[in-house]
Amino acid sequence: MNTIQELHEKFGHTVILITHETETARHAERVIHIKDGMVEKDEKVKVRKKAKAFKK
Repeated sequence: MNTIQELHEKFGHTVILITHETETARHAERVIHIKDGMVEKDEKVKVRKKAKAFKK
């Protein structure tokens, strides 16, 4: 998640991530809910989760 956030913050890249995990979605600036192929709602994440840098 850290790499994805860095791509957006440093280079302005937009990343589309599809997940069923609410915790993972909290890393985004916004979440778009889709049901039966239609946008059900589009919401900004109020408290965005910041990813930790990966360490080996």
